[in-house]
Amino acid sequence: MSRRYALGVVLGLVLGVLSVGALAQSYGGTLRIAVMAEPDGLNLILTPAAAAMQIVMYNIVEPLLRYTADGDLVPCLATSYEVENVGGGVHYTFHLRPNVTFHDGSAMTAEDVKYTWDTLYNPATGSPNVTGSSALQQVVVVDPLTVRFELSEVVASFPDSVAAGKGVGIIPSGSDMESLRTHPIGTGPFMFSKWAAGDSLTLAKNPQYWNPELPYLDEVVFKFIPDQAASLNALLAGGVDMVDLMLPENAVQLETNPMFKVVSSPQNLVQHLIFNNARAPFDNVLVRRAINYAIDRNEIITATNMRSEWGSPIASHMPPSNPYYVDMTGMYPHDPAKARELLAQAGYPDGFAATIALPAPYQYHVRTGELIAAQLEEVGIRCKLEIVEWGVWLDRVYSEWDYDMTVIAGDLGLDPAAGFVKPFTKVDAEGNSEYYWQYANPFVRQLLAAGVATDNIEERKVIYAAVQTLVASDAVLAWIQVPHGLEAMKRNVMGYRMLGIYVLDLQGLYIQK
Repeated sequence: MSRRYALGVVLGLVLGVLSVGALAQSYGGTLRIAVMAEPDGLNLILTPAAAAMQIVMYNIVEPLLRYTADGDLVPCLATSYEVENVGGGVHYTFHLRPNVTFHDGSAMTAEDVKYTWDTLYNPATGSPNVTGSSALQQVVVVDPLTVRFELSEVVASFPDSVAAGKGVGIIPSGSDMESLRTHPIGTGPFMFSKWAAGDSLTLAKNPQYWNPELPYLDEVVFKFIPDQAASLNALLAGGVDMVDLMLPENAVQLETNPMFKVVSSPQNLVQHLIFNNARAPFDNVLVRRAINYAIDRNEIITATNMRSEWGSPIASHMPPSNPYYVDMTGMYPHDPAKARELLAQAGYPDGFAATIALPAPYQYHVRTGELIAAQLEEVGIRCKLEIVEWGVWLDRVYSEWDYDMTVIAGDLGLDPAAGFVKPFTKVDAEGNSEYYWQYANPFVRQLLAAGVATDNIEERKVIYAAVQTLVASDAVLAWIQVPHGLEAMKRNVMGYRMLGIYVLDLQGLYIQK
């Protein structure tokens, strides 16, 4: 059976709206955006860092499909696709947009799509962003503007990975992977211009972009300002026009200032306290449960967000905005006495000492870590806080798994499977976790495999409810909250809408003159 997805019809409607609305938009100008973290590289095939995804995806490189701010899948480099069941597998055939060129002037064809995906999934590449590789058998060039993905089994989340996976932005065939770390080339509305390490990264308008209505801006400059007080001062002084993910205590200072505005949007992001499940005493489920009972999520939300509506408590590996979400917050109410009881059962009646590694650029997570440390102190867990630079965090915590606990937020994707793939299914031949949480549960992996093997919504809801229940019962993490994204900007910065994935979508932004 073959199903056709006529995304070209949707595109026609979108372009029609843009053409009419474009008369009200102002073209030109430079937008300066303060961001907290500097990317460790700009090749999304090679880096797992969210800081790179935020800047590069949809702006410099583009995938075949993309998400809108409303969570809809719309065409990008593909205008339509068909899905055909073949035996026990499935084929996705994408029809590519004609007359698209890369920033180096070369034409984008099906060969480039194949090269991108083959490189991403080639074990020799060593990409940290490979997901679902066992199902993808091959990518076949049908003709210059048609490409077929052949999967050995049904993968319900495949369109999501095409639109939002790291490393799926199409790059020119034959690209040098190391060169793309510092000089990315794509088809997007903006081109890489220059990177002043430690200071800024500049993108320039792509004059040959396939959508002639976009982008509006001539240039975007990302200023790397890890200190939020400094970014607020830069905004007030005119050094930047926008601050990405501003701290709530800074955002409230701008609410009554007529020169600025704060845009608040729910994020598809979950903040959590992560345990190294392979390191004692966190390899003991009783200890992990005790920590969950010791944490007062409501206190953290009030202290970190300033507004109760700017954060929601969570105890599940899925944001409440997801239709598959199951509310698990009742599993671990704040109960210090219960926490001490479990610690005694685990063999730690007097508690223990541990270190929480906190990423320096993300002061929101640093503040959360400070609050958690105070709460754990009440039950006998003595925490040393170690503030580490982002590059150190990526190397030591994420890559080398050398840590006790850490606080970070995860972008969980829009398909229910997206946030579970790497942390729960990435294992070695012996079934040991190859993800920095170091948690491996074969039954959970079986459920997750069933969740992507069916596109029946009701079946998937049952499966993901079971998964959420199991991982919460195992206290794999201490899930804290879903914070809202707070974007502060000058009042004449227009067109901003937050996506459900961790990407700063620049093409619709403009400066009102």
